[in-house]
Amino acid sequence: MKTWFAFALAALFLGPRDGRTQEDDIEWRHRAARGAIVLTANPLRPAARAAFYEARGFSARQVRPYSEACGFSFGFRNGGTTPVVVKLADWRAIGADGMSIAFKPPEHWDAEWERARVPSAARIAFRWAQFQSEIAFEPGDWIMGMATLERAPVAPFRLVARYRDTRGNHEIVLDQIDCARD
Repeated sequence: MKTWFAFALAALFLGPRDGRTQEDDIEWRHRAARGAIVLTANPLRPAARAAFYEARGFSARQVRPYSEACGFSFGFRNGGTTPVVVKLADWRAIGADGMSIAFKPPEHWDAEWERARVPSAARIAFRWAQFQSEIAFEPGDWIMGMATLERAPVAPFRLVARYRDTRGNHEIVLDQIDCARD
């Protein structure tokens, strides 16, 4: 066990030595860029999210509302030369019917977990795996995290991800998206 833990820490802190990041090794189903800003997304199956969080201390009953929501893993990279600010509240899914659907912020889920008496360690693991409500990216920064929509849009839908830099407000659009199903 100690050997495995030491290896995991070394891999986490040392990372690849060829200038690549962990994100470079992921096969993303959806990718869009605006200049040097890159957004990637993968729909996440309900069973995969349930298993992920059950392994971190949630009961199947506790995590069911989250795992059954339309959810994604996102990657966001600031490859530019100026800081970028992202607010999840500014992102929308636009269904094939034209309806706009917001994302549920991690704080919404955290309040649910508190009401459901989810253990503190599981809630911390949840927070660490989420795409945060607001993030400031310095040049070269990137992050991966999960997020869920308030409800499933009519498919196929588009995701409009807004961000702000020193030149103003911008958006990146991912098209032809659908929620993953088991």
